[in-house]
Amino acid sequence: MRFLLGWVFKLGFLGMACLAATGNLQLRLPESMLGYEMPPLVRQWAERAARVGDLENSTTSGLRRISDSLK
Repeated sequence: MRFLLGWVFKLGFLGMACLAATGNLQLRLPESMLGYEMPPLVRQWAERAARVGDLENSTTSGLRRISDSLK
């Protein structure tokens, strides 16, 4: 049981990391958490990941318009 629970957590973490890397999971970080202030580097990483998702959406819509015009 302990073995299975360990793998569930590992695979769950891996799935969340994949979603965050592909932009399908938006991260919204608060200024502080449990009384500790979030480091600026962490906030910059989360904002950059959100901008990559926006860039992906605009690129996809642009390519879709180009392919529709070629049909």
